[in-house]
Amino acid sequence: MPARIELPLVHLLESSRSLAPLRALSGMRCPFLLHSALADEAPQGPRRARWSYFGADPFAVFRGGDHEAAIAAFRRFATMAPRGDTQRVTGAPFFGGAVGYWSYDYGRRLERLDPMALDDLKLPDFVFGLYDVVGAYDHDTQQTWLFSSGLPFEGDDAATRAQERLALFRQRLQGPGRAVHHLEAGERHPHVTGTFDARSWRRAVGAVQDHIRRGDIFQANLAQRWRLAEPAALEMAPALYEALAQQSAAPYAAYLDFEDHVLLSASPERFLELRGEHVETRPIKGTRPRGASPEEDARLAAELLASEKDRAENVMIVDVLRNDLGRVCEPGTVIAGAVCELERFPQVLHLTSTVNGRLREGLDAFSLLHACFPGGSITGAPKLRAMQIIESLEPVRRHAYTGAIGYVGWEGDADWNVAIRTATALGDGLVFHAGGGITADSDPDAEYRETLDKAAGLKLAFSSILGEFPLEARP
Repeated sequence: MPARIELPLVHLLESSRSLAPLRALSGMRCPFLLHSALADEAPQGPRRARWSYFGADPFAVFRGGDHEAAIAAFRRFATMAPRGDTQRVTGAPFFGGAVGYWSYDYGRRLERLDPMALDDLKLPDFVFGLYDVVGAYDHDTQQTWLFSSGLPFEGDDAATRAQERLALFRQRLQGPGRAVHHLEAGERHPHVTGTFDARSWRRAVGAVQDHIRRGDIFQANLAQRWRLAEPAALEMAPALYEALAQQSAAPYAAYLDFEDHVLLSASPERFLELRGEHVETRPIKGTRPRGASPEEDARLAAELLASEKDRAENVMIVDVLRNDLGRVCEPGTVIAGAVCELERFPQVLHLTSTVNGRLREGLDAFSLLHACFPGGSITGAPKLRAMQIIESLEPVRRHAYTGAIGYVGWEGDADWNVAIRTATALGDGLVFHAGGGITADSDPDAEYRETLDKAAGLKLAFSSILGEFPLEARP
């Protein structure tokens, strides 16, 4: 009698490149890569961004519509998912479950916002797939693990399904991989439009400051959007992401292909992590560009650390997130740990803080998401009033920008980024945003330059593929 097959199946692959699955899975349905392309540089504690995850061909995809029904379907399959000793054997925190995004505009389901900004992209406010085959790349050991659960089948069918699916993915991942679609940039200059120029940006900042003087808010996050015309953007999405990973590596990066749109993210910011009952959020507030020399870099870092404005803004958002976590965490467990730590990224310096809590019994990752969404660092304080003001000043909806990208595992753990430094490839081009927090003493011109600094990595990467284009584009 043959030995009973234990699920999920676990296989160690020969691979030493975290980007390899991008080409290997190209052409399959709904491929994803949650990519720790840069180790975060917190001065204390272990490196947080150790793992990259990949997968394709989900057995179910939920695209807008009834979110509660989508969550119910996930929970139903989660009760069927085999557990095994996967995490103990491999160390990987995620080995199957839901992967996708919740756009900023998903917040309209949670908070009352009178619609004013134009919904010109007409994309769903959330999309996630349920993935029964997932790979995990360990940046510490440079090992790649592949997991296959056999879902959505049960009984003997599950074991057969798991073996077949694992063999298919192993064949794809150990093959040469598909070539990604490139264009010779040459002298091409893609047409670019923006939602603000310097003058209209100053007016918008002034409007935010008027609200602050009236006592409506303490701060609000204002953003501008660029749109590049490129009819081959979807086909070129893997090449664009490879360039982004090389030019603007980030610890919470992501590539999500949902067929008619692809998300390309180089996010430096963790929105929410749930491990068992432990919750962590790591808001970013405070930015300076990187210096052209080590001396200038050190000067800018010291300037940022000493900035009372940036530190006050960061602490204010920490308070917003403490309040959000307090809605779903055990009383007395929500604690701000490290505050205003300096972190270095390829184009910018940031101040990052950490807030922890313990999730109340009976609640899960989706309860946590709903309590905190959208993130305080990309809305303002108070959050709802700031969102209403953003809606009145930004001419188009944000969609993926400042939403959340990540996963919820079958066992209940979750990890989401804040979708900043994030572009969306569409059938006719690319859109991407950059923004910053506006306070009473903000200098409008300095805030405008900060958006250009934050968008610099996206510009550098996309220019290398599409040709040079300006960021200071007229609406």
